[in-house]
Amino acid sequence: MSIIKVDAIQSRGSSDSAITFNGGFITPRCVIMQVNAIDTDQAVSGGSTDKIQWETVEIDTISGWDATNHRYTPSVAGYYLVGGSIRAAMSNILSSVGIFVRRSGVSNDAHELQNRFQSNSDTFFNGSYPIPTGLMQMNGSSDYIEVFFQGEEDVSLHDASDIKSHFFAQLVHAT
Repeated sequence: MSIIKVDAIQSRGSSDSAITFNGGFITPRCVIMQVNAIDTDQAVSGGSTDKIQWETVEIDTISGWDATNHRYTPSVAGYYLVGGSIRAAMSNILSSVGIFVRRSGVSNDAHELQNRFQSNSDTFFNGSYPIPTGLMQMNGSSDYIEVFFQGEEDVSLHDASDIKSHFFAQLVHAT
């Protein structure tokens, strides 16, 4: 049986420790962020691609959320798992919906995760739609991530008081 001396792998009282030892429990510290919006009725015009606005920060362990610009700039370089869902009210039934997570405002395959839903007839109506889930590499200084929504007709986001929209990012591998 092997025994690891915890004092040898942690910095007591240090805010940059990867773990802390507290009363017999080992608690990992990780970079994580989640924001949400409930019943804010953000209008998105048909045919446009609009940045999604978030009203509440649920958790942000490194204070990387920018509430003015509705984007996350993590200060730790690495690969981040992102995802969530968007609540949308559609006054007309739509045949296409797009949700995008973009790194540093760039719209191309190397900097963007996409969920596109399209049908030959009007199929999409009120409901919650998934934000693309995947890994995004961030440089830990200037890179930021934002979420965008697109539909061919007018849409109201975050329209319900009992169903929240949410967006999260978590560091899964530091570089």
